[in-house]
Amino acid sequence: MVNLQKAVEAENYALAAELRDEINKLEAESLAASANALVYENIQYAFRLGQKGRHKVFVYSGVICGMDPVCCISSSLRESACIDKLTQGSNQPFYQVYHILMHSLRQDEGHG
Repeated sequence: MVNLQKAVEAENYALAAELRDEINKLEAESLAASANALVYENIQYAFRLGQKGRHKVFVYSGVICGMDPVCCISSSLRESACIDKLTQGSNQPFYQVYHILMHSLRQDEGHG
């Protein structure tokens, strides 16, 4: 703000306009971040840290070791994982899962 005042006093209106635009941009970003924080504050998670579970599509078992209020992976990974085709797209909780590899050998399959 001090630099803006100095630019106006020096009648450097081009610089003053640039500084004003930068301040407006920062205020808009701050407002958007505040709005996102309020939304994320009210996210309802279906699972909790440390909870064991089984993926309902890919059927692997794992333990929840982290969670995000929305999908935080890069757009290229989001595209390859078809995240946008999910019912709620990327605007839903996503979980980091430590996979538990369970290998079951059945004798009738000739493995032992």
